[in-house]
Amino acid sequence: MSPDNSRPAAPRRIEPSAAPKKVSPRSDGRRRGPWIAAALVALLAIAGVVAFAFLRGGTSVSGPSDDEKIRTSIDTFTTALRDGDLTALRGVTCGALASFYGGISDADFAATHDAAVASGTVPVVQSVDTIQISEAAEPPGQITEAQPPDQTTAIAQVTARTEGAEPSARTFDLALDGETWKVCA
Repeated sequence: MSPDNSRPAAPRRIEPSAAPKKVSPRSDGRRRGPWIAAALVALLAIAGVVAFAFLRGGTSVSGPSDDEKIRTSIDTFTTALRDGDLTALRGVTCGALASFYGGISDADFAATHDAAVASGTVPVVQSVDTIQISEAAEPPGQITEAQPPDQTTAIAQVTARTEGAEPSARTFDLALDGETWKVCA
């Protein structure tokens, strides 16, 4: 080592070559991050609803459900029965009931209805408790009069009573005729 190198060198300051650019906050003082996150969450929620509706096969907002239609048919039937409205009974029934109401004369029905009202045997439905719908199976081959297609049917359990009697469970058998549920038994 030489005598003039015996002293340590003094630190030297090196200035930056370019001044760093200063980033200023937005003029209104708010940040965009929370808004972007909220927009993404909203888009994901909307996409989820659309996907659910698509996978479910659309929505049934176009009209009343089968359960509502069945309840309406039962109400129409029992109201017509109570009021002795033979025309309404002919329109809301199927099967053996339709044959009965279609084959009885107005005078014979009026007499039968009057006797039922006098004896208190006209049932009053208090509630429709359960409804079970059985979808029609696809018919094999060609549909002919000899081989009609299967029909969508339903069984509704109701609580009903007649005059002076305790409420009891009863059932209605219904069949779908086009878009209308009809009472068959």
